Amino acid sequence: MGVESDMGFTLIMHLATLLAVVAVMRKQIAEVVTTPKKWGPIIVATLCSALIVLALKGFMLDSLDGRFLPTCFLITALMLLVGGMVKPKKREIGYLDAVIIGCVQGVAALPGISRSGSTVSASLMLGNDREKSVSFSFLLSIPIIVGSALIDVITEGVGSLEFLPTLCGFAAAFFSGLFAVKFMLSLSAGAYDFFAVYLTALSAFLIVNDLFLHIF
Repeated sequence: MGVESDMGFTLIMHLATLLAVVAVMRKQIAEVVTTPKKWGPIIVATLCSALIVLALKGFMLDSLDGRFLPTCFLITALMLLVGGMVKPKKREIGYLDAVIIGCVQGVAALPGISRSGSTVSASLMLGNDREKSVSFSFLLSIPIIVGSALIDVITEGVGSLEFLPTLCGFAAAFFSGLFAVKFMLSLSAGAYDFFAVYLTALSAFLIVNDLFLHIF
């Protein structure tokens, strides 16, 4: 839209998204908080994500111009398709699973790779149950949102905020976040296939646009 938002506004949007996840998944969060043995996989996955982001920071900053969007959309589509083909097993997500899912979440910092789509798909590829995979993915988003927000505050500060635009943005992010989390939790395997087809078509369009159309 040609509008440059400051860090404070961005942080408020992160807070709204975080509250949406907490509101929808309060029971799962309470269960994790009161069960110390469930902390381990989330901590391990978060640390792996942080290490991947730090290791690829320069490359990821260069990718913010969108140059890798077609490739990243295709990667997400492929992961969604493969994840839907694997037969799930009724078991808890273990530490090895957490390492792999955490690394995938780190790579998903690249524009065009869906964080939730890629982490859920990675968990499904490891044979985990779909419901547990989706729950773990959204639980994993909480420390990442909090951690990235804290780093932004420390390194860049908050800046100034205008009350009404910030309030409108917060409300929009919160309610769309509620819808998105509930929607993701209710999706069937077929919906993931549909989204994979959409991403493939979007990738193809972007490639054609870059080569011939130059619409944007």
